[in-house]
Amino acid sequence: MDDRHADGRDDRRDEVLRALVEEHIRTGEPVSSKMVLDTTGLPVSGATIRNELAALEREGFAVQPHTSAGRVPTARAYRYYVDHLSPAKLQTPAQRRISDFFASMHVELGRLLKATTELLTDLTQYPSIAIGPGTTGEVVKAAHLVQTGAKTALLVVVTASGRVAQELCRLPEAMTTKELERAEEMLVRSIVGKEIGGSTDFGLRHADAPSPVRSALGVVEEALRDASARTADVYVGGTRQMATVWDNLSTVQRVLEVLEREATILSLLGGAEGTSIRIGDELPTDDVDLAVVSTGYEIATGEGRVGVIGPMRMDYRKVISAVEGVSRELGDRMAE
Repeated sequence: MDDRHADGRDDRRDEVLRALVEEHIRTGEPVSSKMVLDTTGLPVSGATIRNELAALEREGFAVQPHTSAGRVPTARAYRYYVDHLSPAKLQTPAQRRISDFFASMHVELGRLLKATTELLTDLTQYPSIAIGPGTTGEVVKAAHLVQTGAKTALLVVVTASGRVAQELCRLPEAMTTKELERAEEMLVRSIVGKEIGGSTDFGLRHADAPSPVRSALGVVEEALRDASARTADVYVGGTRQMATVWDNLSTVQRVLEVLEREATILSLLGGAEGTSIRIGDELPTDDVDLAVVSTGYEIATGEGRVGVIGPMRMDYRKVISAVEGVSRELGDRMAE
């Protein structure tokens, strides 16, 4: 379908394909030749449209569920459609809503990203995902050690961007409240104002302190490394709407299983630069009616991603403009 002929035949077939995809997105039903003809307004007969649809089926862009039914686009058709889709401008009301949302949000990053998924779902009517940038490279604003048992303590680190990292530390020996307070004081002096990094040595193991405190700080330093190396936070919104997005309940169940695995979610959205649109078997899922539109946002310490998931017949124009609009505003909000 990349070749163009003087008689305009392939241009016409492109127009038929566009109508097939957009009508199926709109209705969710097989698309008839009459619907294509009415939608495109092409100056040809119904027989010509039927011939074009038959050619699209031979080329792998359409299937006919039943002999007497219309046709539905394949994953290959959606891919071709998206690759040749002209950018859609975000509608003014949606743009205003996004701007107002981020202007009014003054919360730490985790809560902001969770609220962002709810905004994306409201704008697109599809489930959405936001991935935090991780803590490596972030500057420590505060640190606490909370005693949870004689030989356990919870390390809580708050970064300058509002990220909160927590790690449970299993101490080598029992500690009194005063000893843990001493360890916290030394921890604060050593790490506040510094960047978290997987290879950072804060010198806590060699602190000039009594044995219980020094050994506890060694464990805390390992916990800091674990916190910085931990996978980025993942936030999912709009799962309650999945039954209305996918007609087949077994598909809903399979998508929910995908969303329960953090590593799979990260692979759905991660690894690409700019806006990514992945459809069907391009995704790391087995035979699931799924498409993902995502893009990155930047903050001082790294990059995260936001995206929308839905069936292959999702409204790509609306989703792409919403995802890109939210990403721009989120990045601007984090740069303030």
